[in-house]
Amino acid sequence: MFRFFTEKIFEDNLELSKEDSHHFLDVLRINEHEKVEVVAGNGKFIACLEDVVSNRVVLKKLDKITEENESEVNLSLAFGILKNNNTEEVLKYATEVGVKEFYPLYTKRVVSNISGKEDKKLYRWEKIVESAAKQSKRDVIPIVHSPINLKDIEKISEGKKLIVAYESEKKMRFDNIMKKKDMLLIIGPEGGFEEEEIQFLKNLGAYIISLGNRTLRAQTAAICASFYIIHSLERS
Repeated sequence: MFRFFTEKIFEDNLELSKEDSHHFLDVLRINEHEKVEVVAGNGKFIACLEDVVSNRVVLKKLDKITEENESEVNLSLAFGILKNNNTEEVLKYATEVGVKEFYPLYTKRVVSNISGKEDKKLYRWEKIVESAAKQSKRDVIPIVHSPINLKDIEKISEGKKLIVAYESEKKMRFDNIMKKKDMLLIIGPEGGFEEEEIQFLKNLGAYIISLGNRTLRAQTAAICASFYIIHSLERS
């Protein structure tokens, strides 16, 4: 079943937004006999098409969904802004594996220049995350924050254990670290972090870890490390 998100309270009926109505009718072409899932302000529900009024879909509530899809692991991901569509790839797949918040990072080796386009980029990133949340049946849409500088990590790290994946680290692995359910994973851009950036993060109390003997692309590292951390903590 397709999933829709809304902040509205779902009583007996619910009118979808103009954008979701277009997606419902013209993109997905859902008919009156199909059921859909709705994550609303008062819970999750099974619904079906009741009516279309002025091109707006009106849904009828059928049943309540009791299953929980969200992990108890609160993993945030701060990652260097990447070239081409690689940032979008990280947002999409890390949403699917369960990341709760995203912090695109400006670091010294970031080469993707989005200056003057941040608002436009943020809007697109939010749409990508929303689409991935629907596809993967998330119960919440992860938050995508405006890009920050590496020095701002200190402001967002309170109460979180900081984990930094670094290609020059050869010994420390995630399994060697005392686990905590609230973590901030930090991944560098293409080219990785500079030594002084790693030292800055160490001074904040970050654990510097290796992701193995092979060198991973930045987007691969972000997605794989996110999955591994969430999966490991869910089993612990």
